[in-house]
Amino acid sequence: MSDSWYDEEALIYPPITTMVEVTHYDTEQDSWGRRYPTYLLEIQTNDISFNLPHSKVKRRFSDFVWLRKRIVSESPVHKRNIAQLPKRYLFSRIDREIILEREKGLQLFLEETLKSETVLSDPCVHLFLQSTLSLSDIEEWLKSSKRQPSSRIILQGKDLVMSEGIPVRTSLRPSSRTSNNSSLCASTISDDLPSLPVSPVSAPINGVL
Repeated sequence: MSDSWYDEEALIYPPITTMVEVTHYDTEQDSWGRRYPTYLLEIQTNDISFNLPHSKVKRRFSDFVWLRKRIVSESPVHKRNIAQLPKRYLFSRIDREIILEREKGLQLFLEETLKSETVLSDPCVHLFLQSTLSLSDIEEWLKSSKRQPSSRIILQGKDLVMSEGIPVRTSLRPSSRTSNNSSLCASTISDDLPSLPVSPVSAPINGVL
């Protein structure tokens, strides 16, 4: 078989690639006055497992903790080989060095985790990555017996997550933004207490929705 055949195949079927970038966005404050960093999660992909080729959503560190627990609970095999999250700092001083360490760690976690077809078959993962639903909304969606397909939810909100601006996330609690990105300077911050526990028993998932 000639090399030109392979070249033609490469043009017709480009390699599947998914690019993930996690960057620190801002510091926010919850209704109890606790401050926490938020991160912008951007995805560009030609993988048909995803509903959108490009998306940007805002998440906090405890959201990633929830996601990892969710993945492990749905697939026991991942208990042994799922990537670790970066170190957690409770009620610590969060400075530029820690923020940069966190960005790299969260990005590596997603890059490694999203290589798994099992992970990509979980609609909750896609709602986390490409919708502005909060974790409580995702949990409520799981419990609903008449829930919409996750793909429909994501496509309905595509204008929010595919825009050039920063997507507005559905908050778990009322929050207010700090006036600027002063979080890159050393300041006393609660490094994300868990915003929502993972339910021990999840509703069944009927394939990729």
